[in-house]
Amino acid sequence: MTGNELAALSIADLQSLLRRREVSPREVIDALRERIEAVDPDIGAYLSLDIEAATKEAEHANVDLPLGGIPIAIKDIINVMGQPCTCASKILHGYRAPYDATVIQKLRAAGAIPFGKTNLDEFAMGSSTENSALKSTRNPWDLSRVPGGSSGGSAAAVAADEAFGALGSDTGGSIRQPAALCGVVGLKPTYGRVSRFGLVAFASSLDQVGPVTKTVRDAALIMNAISGHDLQDSTAVNEPVPDYNASVGNDLRGVRLGVPKEYMIEGIDPQVRAAIDAAVKQLSSLGAEIVEVSLPSTDYAVAVYYIIATAEASANLARFDGVRYGYRAENPKDVLDLYGRTREEGFGPEVKRRIILGTYVLSSGYYDAY
Repeated sequence: MTGNELAALSIADLQSLLRRREVSPREVIDALRERIEAVDPDIGAYLSLDIEAATKEAEHANVDLPLGGIPIAIKDIINVMGQPCTCASKILHGYRAPYDATVIQKLRAAGAIPFGKTNLDEFAMGSSTENSALKSTRNPWDLSRVPGGSSGGSAAAVAADEAFGALGSDTGGSIRQPAALCGVVGLKPTYGRVSRFGLVAFASSLDQVGPVTKTVRDAALIMNAISGHDLQDSTAVNEPVPDYNASVGNDLRGVRLGVPKEYMIEGIDPQVRAAIDAAVKQLSSLGAEIVEVSLPSTDYAVAVYYIIATAEASANLARFDGVRYGYRAENPKDVLDLYGRTREEGFGPEVKRRIILGTYVLSSGYYDAY
């Protein structure tokens, strides 16, 4: 099997080869490295790689664990100890994570190898990965197009066979939308199912970590590994984790799926509508009951999102002040000049826009108007 053929495998197929000892974790890392060197200069999915660290982990990988020996790409907004965590922002230049996020601890416990940090819209604010302060990521299917965002680096890496699977984060579509644009599987889990400890906060009541993969089965394998209660996250749900892989491949008899009538409106792109209709028909043929439902508050969804998300962003990003870590403006006149110039020089335009809007929303003199 060539390196490109190996890199193109799903997690489940790679798992079988590893457990039969037909390929080693070291060979997997080498194949991935070769693929990244060949295609990533054009795509720009990764912000950083530590091949040496991944190789050391591969040498000791237990391939009999649920994700044993499987490299998983990580969106560069999730802390991996000793690795950069830039959030694709100048303001975190030089910062290295001092600890593993809970999802990284869980991946390691399942035998996976956290591999490389992928590009994103700065602080996950955007839907094209063009708002990264470090580089743009291209869609592997057409380099003139965007991969979506904010988890565009993760989606592009998986679609281009530069990753077997990846973690992203979703606040208002940041896993689901790039997965759709890149033709891969993306899942935003129910809020609280996956710990947010170690995920750099954008909007705390909306942010959620989830998988980006080549197949639904692969998404289920990663969900099995990263789900569960976490005492370090007060919003984590203390409920048993089902085996998400148990039902993969079965029919959908007994499942009822709602199609919101407010989504099927005039102005929807004909190709998008045709794709949705084809998916609904396929789900129905597999035994699912399709029902029309109404979500009457849909018209307010974007406005409410921009109030909640920007208000929480304003509060969460207040910690980036040039004092404790990351970028610091040179030769400040005083502490206020340090704060002001650090944030002016360190944040990009989209982040500034959202901070300004969120601060306005939170201002006591104006919140009644909202």
